[in-house]
Parts: sequence; C-alpha cells; structure tokens
Amino acid sequence: MRNSTEQKSKLICHRLRTFVLGLALGHWPILGLSDERHKFDRLEDAVYELEVCAYCDLVNDQVLRGYQNIRERLVREHSLSRADIDMARGVGWQLAYAEWQNRGLGGFRGWCANEGIAAARSLATYAEIPDPSLVE
Repeated sequence: MRNSTEQKSKLICHRLRTFVLGLALGHWPILGLSDERHKFDRLEDAVYELEVCAYCDLVNDQVLRGYQNIRERLVREHSLSRADIDMARGVGWQLAYAEWQNRGLGGFRGWCANEGIAAARSLATYAEIPDPSLVE
C-alpha cells in the first residue's frame, strides 16, 4: 500500500512539474517577441542586424522585408534625409564588420549561432506587418 501511495505521489509531482514548465515555456516566447518588436529606434541598429544576417548567410525574403519595413518606419518617424540614411548605413555596416573581425578564425560560427539567429528572427518578425509602428 505504501509503495502505491509513493508512486502516485511521484506521478502527481512529475505531472505538476511538467505542467508548470509547460506554462513557463508557453509564455516566454510571447514576452520575448514583445521585447523584440520595440528594439529598433535607430536605423543604425537595423542595418547592423541586417549585416550580421548577411555575414552569417541568414538573409532571406522575410528578413529583408522586415528590414525594409523598419527602415521605412524610421525614415518617416525621424524625417531622415538621404545623407542621414547613408550615414546610418555606414555606421551599421562598420559596427558589424568590426564585430565580425573580432571573432577570429572560426569564431564567427558561435556569433552566427547566437547573435545571427537572433538578428534574423528579430528582423523577420516585422516582415508580415506593413507598418511596425502600429504594433503596440
């Protein structure tokens, strides 16, 4: 009888842990997406992310469209001139290039597996939304 009670107790405990873990994992991606959606306040940041994707061979249609949506929003919101846009592109590219150089031989693999994947996901979240500033 005692053995049966212990087994039931272990089973309930296991199910409870699984349930709590499932709840936690089910909510974190939503919170992470919410944080990522508001990260681009400067065009330099979006260019940097796109360049990281380019170095890591992660640019696809979604990533590119997401970048274009962000760029359009920032140009409109900040009334960026052609010179401002060129300056931001130069700064973003230089930052990504410097980071890539700092990785050394083969070190970019970890960079791409972490920051590259995160950059691609972040930009791609804007691909399906014509105007990202409407997302609150």
